[in-house]
Amino acid sequence: MPSLVSGIEFIFRGGFMMYPLLISALIALTVIFERLYVFHRNYATPRLVISDIFKQIQSNELTQASKRCENLKTPVASVLAAGIGHFESPIEEMELSMNNQAEAWIPVLERRIEIIDTVITAAPLMGLLGTITGMMASFQVLSEKGVNEPNAITGGVAEALIATATGLVIALICLVAYNYLSTRVKVFIYEIESIASRLVEMRLALQRQKKENPLP
Repeated sequence: MPSLVSGIEFIFRGGFMMYPLLISALIALTVIFERLYVFHRNYATPRLVISDIFKQIQSNELTQASKRCENLKTPVASVLAAGIGHFESPIEEMELSMNNQAEAWIPVLERRIEIIDTVITAAPLMGLLGTITGMMASFQVLSEKGVNEPNAITGGVAEALIATATGLVIALICLVAYNYLSTRVKVFIYEIESIASRLVEMRLALQRQKKENPLP
């Protein structure tokens, strides 16, 4: 308990700029954990499920495959559902439907990530502002009392250093999280494009198969 109290006291020695810094850190962490949870639990589609859906499509069980995609409600499944819904339509119409569905998912995947980017930029600037105010306090004490109040002078310097360090730490953590989440978004987009191309290839292959082996 004493160490916790001393840690809190040390943090708030950074001056009034520590309040917006800690608030921005809390907001960024909330967004980071929310995005990680959503990406893992809501948007990921197991490869085994995708494989089963393609088997259903290949077996011409389009209704069952479409219902399964609609129940998943993931980016990949939504694009597949759009393609299956136009499986008997002209190929251009099928591709356009999947492309529109994929584009609709991009802002959903990127939602709130810009908040982390904002904190990356703002946190060091707030720390710098804390540095300036801390140094101003030190110089003011120095001009009023000279070198007779060393504790007050060093207190202002400490305020400056703590605020700067806090802003940099927040920015570094957010930068790592931002890069990771941005990479995950790119992976989702790549998976969507890959699955859409695979569905088009399967349809073309089935069409060729029908032409080569027409029903008697």
